[in-house]
Order: sequence, then structure tokens, then C-alpha cells
Amino acid sequence: MSLWKRACLYSMRKRGKTITLFMFLLIMATLMLICLSIRSAAEIANANIKKALLGYFTVNAKQLDSGITEDMLGQILAIDGLSGKYTLRSYSYANYFDAERNPLEINTGSVTQIPEKYANAGKLVANSNTESDSYFIDAGFELTEGIAITSEQKNVVLLHEKFAERNGLSVGDRMFLGDVSDKSRAISVQVAGLFTNTKEQEAMEITPMYDLYDNIVFTDPATASYLLYGTEGETSVQYGDFYVNDPDNLEQVMAQVQEIKGVEWDECILTRYAKDYQNAKTSLAGLQNIVFIAIAIVSIISFLVLVLFLTLRLRGRIHETGIYLAMGVSKCTVLMQYLAEVFLVAAVALLMSYGTSAAISNQIGSTLLSQVTTDTYETTDLTGVTETIKETLIDLGLSEIKVSVSGKDYLAIWLFGMALCLGSTALAAYPIMKMKPKNTLSQMS
Repeated sequence: MSLWKRACLYSMRKRGKTITLFMFLLIMATLMLICLSIRSAAEIANANIKKALLGYFTVNAKQLDSGITEDMLGQILAIDGLSGKYTLRSYSYANYFDAERNPLEINTGSVTQIPEKYANAGKLVANSNTESDSYFIDAGFELTEGIAITSEQKNVVLLHEKFAERNGLSVGDRMFLGDVSDKSRAISVQVAGLFTNTKEQEAMEITPMYDLYDNIVFTDPATASYLLYGTEGETSVQYGDFYVNDPDNLEQVMAQVQEIKGVEWDECILTRYAKDYQNAKTSLAGLQNIVFIAIAIVSIISFLVLVLFLTLRLRGRIHETGIYLAMGVSKCTVLMQYLAEVFLVAAVALLMSYGTSAAISNQIGSTLLSQVTTDTYETTDLTGVTETIKETLIDLGLSEIKVSVSGKDYLAIWLFGMALCLGSTALAAYPIMKMKPKNTLSQMS
């Protein structure tokens, strides 16, 4: 009779012990699969977060006489690790004139005395992509007519609906922007679009009139560069936001930026934006550590319990083992039969564990992670002063993780389960296998 047949007959005859072993192995395999699935899901989530939460840094060159020049911009973009995505920004004030150089009317609010240079002036915001400007993202600005400003456009502006209505302007009309400190410096621009604010401005009674929402004008960086620096044919800006491929390399990229020659970095401020990545990464790392500890605990407990169960089981089979040895069956063959009995039950348990772990994983998957979405960034100037700032919570849609059993994890459980059965059976059978046949028979009673 083959050892596999004997193993099957024994398992059928000892149904209680077989069922007990099966339930233990099924629970063990299910727990291990769930842990491995959670770990795999956390790794996938970490990769997705890197894509969703692009790390970036800002170069504040406002104190430089020439700002961020095109040459400086080219050297920054040549650094390895940058994604190629960037935004250029400048902020200043400008006087507003119509096409005939007549002053345009602004909203003076509750101001009784108007500064001489700002009688028809407002805040000028230059952005190479106005759709991503903080006014449109955070302050509730919304384009109602025309098109947004992009890096390809020059000498264009976006006006507030109220400002346009007050001065009889519409999309396609032309107007002039003038430097508040140099009346001779003015540039002709075309109205590319109109916007409105969907949120009321806070503290309007104490807000300077030139900072009121309907006095703000958006323009392209080239136009602002002429007013700020007097450049023609070349664009200089005050701020540049540069995105990296991997947020983990943000520090390294920023260090390389500061090595660029010919720039007075002492006058610049570099700001590192985590964009929730570090918070999310910490949460995922904590989850992965918990999963690793859980896997280790389940593995150790499973091994110890299985060794104890098999030891007690084999102690009751000394009589059977002695008969096999007396019949001339080798110890190796006897051990192989014991292994076959365990492997048969383990195979069935591992097959069923796929369904049980998948069902449980689907139930608990959506509650595994709570995404920490606090915008945290550090501002570091080159004097060594570091300030950590926390901003408003933002829902990035990363609070849920789908946990499923992958083929890789399932294969790992099969290898682990069979190795566990092999090691625990060998360890449990060792005291019997090391005995001589005569000593085994003497303990038959």
C-alpha cells in the first residue's frame, strides 16, 4: 500500500483530528493572506500617492534685481529629477487705462483717502497658468467668459466682471497697464477673459482698495516682466514653482538648484511643499509596520501551535510507528507518510483560504487607511531659519484602499504553508524518528 493511500485512509479515519488541523491551517492561511494583501495594497497606494501628490518647491527671487531670468530657468529645468512641469508667477500693482490712455475706474470700497499713485490702480497677478493660481483654486475665482492665460500667451489680461462692466470692457477689447512707480512704462494688452469670485472677500472693510477682488487683474509673465523689470523680448519672474518626479527626491533636487552658479542664493527663499505626501507616506509606513509585525506574530504562533498539535498527535502513534518499523518500513517512509497526511489537509485549506481571505479583505479594505490630508510644508531661507506651516484639510480622494488577493501573495502563502507544515512535522516527529526500532516497540504499551 502506498504512503499516499495510507495517508488518505488515516485522515478519513481520524476525522476529528483532521478537521481540527484543517480549521487551524485555514485560519492561519486566511490571516496571512489578508496581511500580505494589505501590505501589497499599501505599496500600490504609496505609488499612486506619488503620482497624485506631486512634490514641488518654489524659488522666491523677489529680492533679486532681475528675478528668475530665462537663463536661470533653463538651468533649473536641466536638473535631473524634475518632471518638466512648472509655473511662473509675479505679483505687483499697476495703473489701469483704456485704449486712449484714459484712467479706468476701480472699486474704492470704503476708502475715503486714495493714495495718489493708486487712484486707478489694482493688484496685478501674473501666472503662466491662471487655472492653477491660488485665487482660482482657493479663493473661489471662476472664469465666466473667454479663455485662461497659459505660457503661450503674451500681452493678455483677465478682468473681473464688475471691473469690466464698470468700464465698459469686454473680451477682445484692448487696454493699457502702467507701472505705478514709472508713469512712462506702460504696455498695451488685450482682454482674454472675464472672471468672478464665488466666495465673498473677507475683511473687506480693512482691505486696501487695490487688493479688492474686483480690482485684481491677471496677466501673463511676459507683460508683468516688462512692468517690473523693464525687459523686452525676455521674461523674468519673481516666483517659480517646480515639480519633481519623486517627492522623496525633493531635498536632493533643491540642493542641486542652490549649486547653480551666478545666482545670489542668499537673497532667495526656497520653499518645500510636501502636498500631503509626507503625511500620507507616514500613514502608509505605519500601516506596513503593523502588517509586518502581524505577519511575524501569526507566523511564530502558527509554527508553535502546529508543532504542539502534531507532537501530541504523533505521540499517540508510537504504537503505529513501531509496527511500521518492525515490518521493515524505513523511518524516511514513515516520516513521508506523516508529511503526506499534513500536506493533504494543508492543500485543501490553502485552496479554500483564497475565497475566505478575499471575502474578508473586501469587507475591511475601505477602513484600513485614513488619509491625513493636511497640507504641510516648510519654508527655509538660506539663513537656516525653518518654519513649518499647516494649512486647510483637503480631500484628495485617497482615503480608501481596495484590498484584494494577488497571485503573487497567494503563491507566497502556498510556499509558506508547505514550508511550515514540513518544518513543524519534522520537528514533531524528530523525537520518535531518532528512537531505535527496539526502543519504539518497548514503548508500545
